[in-house]
Amino acid sequence: MTQKWKYREELGKQGKFRIGDLIQLSSYGLKSEQNTNVHFDGEEMGIVTKIDYSRHEKYPIIVQWINIPVKNTASRFFFRELKLKRT
Repeated sequence: MTQKWKYREELGKQGKFRIGDLIQLSSYGLKSEQNTNVHFDGEEMGIVTKIDYSRHEKYPIIVQWINIPVKNTASRFFFRELKLKRT
């Protein structure tokens, strides 16, 4: 049985994320091969800019990174690869 918060596309959410949330890569996201980059050290922050439901993408969450100067970094993620930034 899946948890209720995982798939809430009708509410404008993916997992527990909404557009405009401040996020970081989770430990799962740092360990995955598609996110390997010298700029991902665990302290980077990003903003969820879009959640793409139109094509049922495997990685629907689109992130704009704030403090990473390089443009060819990963920008599409699954909700397990991200965590909310605590302020």
